[in-house]
Amino acid sequence: MNNLANSSTLVILLSPILNEARLSVANSYTKTRIRKITRLFGLIPLSSDSIASFYRKNAIVQIQTESGTYALKPFIRNLFLRSSTIHQIKTTADYIQLLMNSGFSYMPKWLTSNSGTLWTLNQGRPFYITAWIKGRNLENQEDFEKLGRALATLHTTSSRFLHTKGPFTLKQIRFWQIQDRLFRRRMAKAIQTNERNRGWYKKYGKSCKRLSDRAWTDLRNPEIVDLLEKELFRPALIHNDITSPNVIISDDGQLFIIDWDHIKIGSVYVDVAKALMNTTQFNPDFIQSLLKGYEELYPLDRTERKLISSLYGLPREAWQATRFPNRPRSREMLDIMEQTWLLRLKAMDLLDEWTNQ
Repeated sequence: MNNLANSSTLVILLSPILNEARLSVANSYTKTRIRKITRLFGLIPLSSDSIASFYRKNAIVQIQTESGTYALKPFIRNLFLRSSTIHQIKTTADYIQLLMNSGFSYMPKWLTSNSGTLWTLNQGRPFYITAWIKGRNLENQEDFEKLGRALATLHTTSSRFLHTKGPFTLKQIRFWQIQDRLFRRRMAKAIQTNERNRGWYKKYGKSCKRLSDRAWTDLRNPEIVDLLEKELFRPALIHNDITSPNVIISDDGQLFIIDWDHIKIGSVYVDVAKALMNTTQFNPDFIQSLLKGYEELYPLDRTERKLISSLYGLPREAWQATRFPNRPRSREMLDIMEQTWLLRLKAMDLLDEWTNQ
C-alpha cells in the first residue's frame, strides 16, 4: 500500500477518507515538470504516478528511480497562519532538519536538493521529496503502542532543542472556545433554515453543548490552570495532523508518520488528544494501547491525563460541519457522529477511568 491510498476500512471523523484512484501524469504534473523537480534532488525518474487523495488530485507523485522509490509532494500552506508559503516551508524544513539531526526515526527520510535545502521551488510552489514507504495502515494493538511511542519520542526529543515559549495549549483552547460559540449561533440558525440537518441538531445539538460545557469546566480546574502556566517553559514539536492515513506500518514492521506539512511548536496534549480521536475509531483496546506506548516514554500525571481527556471530549467535528452546513462532507461528518455517538461516550468514560487510575 502506498503512502496516501487507504484500505476500504472506514476512517471516521476528522481523518479524510482517501481514494486509491491513480491519475495519469498527463492529467496532473507533466513528465517534464516532474523530471525537472526530481533532478534538483539528484534523482533521474524512470516512471511516475500521481496519487489522488480525498481532497486533492495531485496529493503526491510516486517516483521510480534506479536508486529506489520516492515520494514527490507539493507543500500545502496552512491557511490558518498569516505567514507566506515560503516562510512556512522554510520553518517546516528547519524543524524536519532538527528531527533528522536528532535521530528521530519515525518519519521518511527527506532528501536534500542541489541547493542544500530540503525543498525546492517550481512555478511558485515548494516541493519536497522523501523516501517512499510501502506498507499498511494501523491494524492492531501493537501498532497503536508503536504510534504512542512515536508521538512520545517526537515530543521529548524536540523539547531538548527548542526555546520558544507558549502558551501552547491555552492558545488552542481559546481558538476552540471561539469555534464553540460560533457553533451555538450557527446551530440555532440552522434549526430554523436548514431542513436537511435540522433533525440532527435537534437530537444532538444540546448534547454537543453539554460536552463542551463539561470540558470548559474541567479546564478551569486550578491544577490544570497551573499546568498550562508551567507549559510555557516546555516547548515541543507536534505533528499536528495525526490521522490514520498519515501513519504507515512498513513491510518490515517499522512505524512511519508521513505528511509533516503542519509540524509546529505546540501542545503535546492537543497532539495526543487529536491522535486518539483521529486514529483509534473509539476502540477501547486501541485507545489504551496508544496511551500505554506513549507513557512508556512520557509518563503523564493525573492532571495531564485530565487535560487530555477533556480535550478529547470536545465535539470538534460538529463545529466544523456547522461551519459549512450545505457541503456533502459536512453531512457525512454529522452522519458519522450519529453512528458512533454511543462509542464516543464510552471512549470518554474510558479516559475518565484512565485519568483516575
